Amino acid sequence: MIKVNKRGRQTMLAAAALVSAAIVCRILGMLDFHSWFFGMIRSAIYIFLFSAWAVSLKKRIMQVQLRRYMVCIAFAMLFWFLLRTAKFHLIPDEGRVDLMRFAWYSYYIPILAIPTLSLLAAVSMGTNEEFKLPPAAHLLWIPDIVLTAAVLTNDFHQKAFSFPDDQAVFSDKHASHEAVYWMAVIWISICAAAAMIIIIRKCRIPNSRRLLWLPLIPFFMMVVYSFAYLSEEKITLIAAGDMTAVYCLLIALLFESCIQCGLIRSNTHYTDLFMASAIAVKITDSDLNICYSSENAGHTDRMTLERAKSGETMLEGGVRLRSEPVKGGYVFWQEDISALLNVIRELAETESKLRRYERILKEKNNQKRRRKKLEEHKRLYDMVQEAMRPHIRQLEEILNDLKSYDDETLTRKSLEKLLLKGTYIKRRSNMLIISDSHGRIPAVELSLCLKESLMILRSFGMAAAVQFSLQGSLTSETAGMIYDFYQSSVEAAADRPDGIMVFVSGDGGSARILIMIACAAGLNADMITDDFGNASVIEEDGTWYCSLEVRGGDH
Repeated sequence: MIKVNKRGRQTMLAAAALVSAAIVCRILGMLDFHSWFFGMIRSAIYIFLFSAWAVSLKKRIMQVQLRRYMVCIAFAMLFWFLLRTAKFHLIPDEGRVDLMRFAWYSYYIPILAIPTLSLLAAVSMGTNEEFKLPPAAHLLWIPDIVLTAAVLTNDFHQKAFSFPDDQAVFSDKHASHEAVYWMAVIWISICAAAAMIIIIRKCRIPNSRRLLWLPLIPFFMMVVYSFAYLSEEKITLIAAGDMTAVYCLLIALLFESCIQCGLIRSNTHYTDLFMASAIAVKITDSDLNICYSSENAGHTDRMTLERAKSGETMLEGGVRLRSEPVKGGYVFWQEDISALLNVIRELAETESKLRRYERILKEKNNQKRRRKKLEEHKRLYDMVQEAMRPHIRQLEEILNDLKSYDDETLTRKSLEKLLLKGTYIKRRSNMLIISDSHGRIPAVELSLCLKESLMILRSFGMAAAVQFSLQGSLTSETAGMIYDFYQSSVEAAADRPDGIMVFVSGDGGSARILIMIACAAGLNADMITDDFGNASVIEEDGTWYCSLEVRGGDH
């Protein structure tokens, strides 16, 4: 059972006070002390009570269909009390007998409707908010409508109430109950019993034999009151002789007990739920005056609320205060993000460590790259040095000879040899590095090597030219052999040549070089043929024709 909050207790006490006042008014009326006045007061009290109950049902009940049935029950009670008030206090006893009798007949509209509505409401209890009864359930209205129509038309057939033949005016004081009346009683009993059985079944706590007893108390009170009323006990007739008021109050009490037990879901106890909520939340008005605050919300000063109103604010202990405007004020709630802040702090520390580690790794990688680059440079240097070792030795010999010459002519010739050998070493080393990186030598690179070497000869005053017709690329062996052959041919001249012409050509399977050297002093052919076995050296009229064909030099 849900504990009734302070506001609920105040409402119950006010209702009990009004009912007590109504009972006092009834007793005073029975003592003929301003009976009409106190009778009207009593009716007004009950009309107010059931009107207020109807309004509260409209606001509280969440299940749409159940709310509709219970509001209809409340309006049926109001209608019943209005008819009763009109019959006993507004319609004159004399001259309006027919109108009083029709008001009496009309009692049975709410009398028959309330049990049917109660049965439909009992079936709707404990269901979801959108639950709807099957269409067949509305067939229950057929007996209700038929019996109500039979009672309202009783003057024509007297099957509900009959009157003595000697009575000129029909009145409820001399009426006898007939078949339709007993059929109405049976139908009311069936609906009430079925509704009560359904309520008792739904009062059973799941997986337990225990019952929610609060809704059963009004039912037992109705049973006890019925026997006391039929026995016509004097104390009962004085204090609770108004059966209409008693039954209506007990029916309302029955459904209200179901609400308080939670059998009928309602949106009450929101304040208690709010206070007991594990969420730290406050609700303020537009001036930041606190209206509601959960127990976990703690104290928050106005300045902090002002800051949080325009944006989130951090409190002590890693708690974030946020807000949202609502109708008439603001809602403030706290979020404990200390764990998140710890994670963020740990992530920041981890990021810092990773950045330091990244810098270390980057430096290590840079060192590795520099070391590899140095190792590669050393390897290339060793490779070039090994390949160029004979030529470097020759270069050193030329330098040594240069130091011993005093003759300007010999010094000039040594410098020319030195420059020619140095150019060869430079270009040949470059070819070795290119071939190591790419595996092949572009034909244009070989062309540049020959042109630079011939440019050195032209700087000495010789006539020198090259005709180069190779395209694409050559293997490193082919390109190196052609350039080496050119260098050997130039160095084989006994003295400075008068002119030199170089022709380089080739097809898909071979590359050829022809060097024409005009040298009157002669040329050491053995120096060329010893290094290149398939070379051809021919002399005609002081011009030497040195040729070499390299097969397999695809380009």
